[in-house]
Amino acid sequence: MLGQQNIYVLRDKETAEFRYAPLFALMMSGLAWMDEDYADTVWYILNFCLLIISFILLKKLIIPNELHFRRFFILYVLTILAVLRFILHNLDSGQTNILMLASMLIGLYYISRKQELLGGAALAFSIMIKYTPLIFIPYFIIRRKFKLSLIIALFIVIYLALPAFFTGFKTNLLYVKGLIPYLTNSTILDKMTILDPKNQSLLSFFHRIFTRCVMYFYAPVMPFQSLNVKEGAINLIFTLSAFALYLAILYVPKRIRLNKKTSFFNHLDYAALFICAALFNLNAWMPNYIFLAYAYFLLIFYLMQHKPKDITVSIFMISSFILNIATIKVTLGKTLSYKLHFYSPFTISALIILFLLLKIKYSILRHNAFK
Repeated sequence: MLGQQNIYVLRDKETAEFRYAPLFALMMSGLAWMDEDYADTVWYILNFCLLIISFILLKKLIIPNELHFRRFFILYVLTILAVLRFILHNLDSGQTNILMLASMLIGLYYISRKQELLGGAALAFSIMIKYTPLIFIPYFIIRRKFKLSLIIALFIVIYLALPAFFTGFKTNLLYVKGLIPYLTNSTILDKMTILDPKNQSLLSFFHRIFTRCVMYFYAPVMPFQSLNVKEGAINLIFTLSAFALYLAILYVPKRIRLNKKTSFFNHLDYAALFICAALFNLNAWMPNYIFLAYAYFLLIFYLMQHKPKDITVSIFMISSFILNIATIKVTLGKTLSYKLHFYSPFTISALIILFLLLKIKYSILRHNAFK
């Protein structure tokens, strides 16, 4: 980008291509002026600071009153342990998911404070990093937050136009025109990427369980590969499943009026949308599941404050946590942990947590017991 070249070109098949928006490319290109080791250090420190900010924001968003230090300490420790593997993987690999997490939480924080301009700007910025936070816009429209939805859309347009001040209008227009086709035509949708055990997206989950992964060494026999389901049918199963999950999050009966007293209800939806931002990403590798932090924080707080004896939530949360750590090489060995990745342990873990969020949500709806 610094050389005014096309950034949406696959130049080396051994290297993942650039799939971010031009604005994010411009921001990150500033690191290219630094020495590589120095740039690594700057990016690492930035991510570490954003991680701290994210956990502070979780407290400000979810906990309405002061919490006893002991409970507060337990809440943070358990949440960090639940997503520690994803945190370390993000810091080690230099991924952008911590920046996305912080951007979305900043957006929701300002929205909760009725500062929709700042909130919309932050959420729109997260979309510039990866497209999956777009799922917030239909949600806000259904919740009749039309002004907020318009602000997010407006800032997306502004962010897409901003790089023109550096690259020139013509070059930036070429970038914008090339971004979406490049996402669909690049290696993100090739069979090798979809079946890769490192890809823990919902799409990959369905493709692997119905497909023989013969292109990978040590690939296990998948449960439904003998059905010979066509690729188009698998894509349809994924689309319908994703749509059903999204509708389950959106649904609220007309008789229920959401107001200021329903903040916990809103957090259930937000946490579920964070999970979907990982599940619906077509190339969701392990670092994406740091988005589970919102849900873990909320569910642990729910158990501590509201339902300490909810055995179902406790058991399923423990199951999710076990799936997160079950594929660590030092515990199971390299070959076995590699094989387990084909069964999408992080996808299943995220689906379990999503199920718990929906269970609590529909329990609230059933009893109409907002407090």
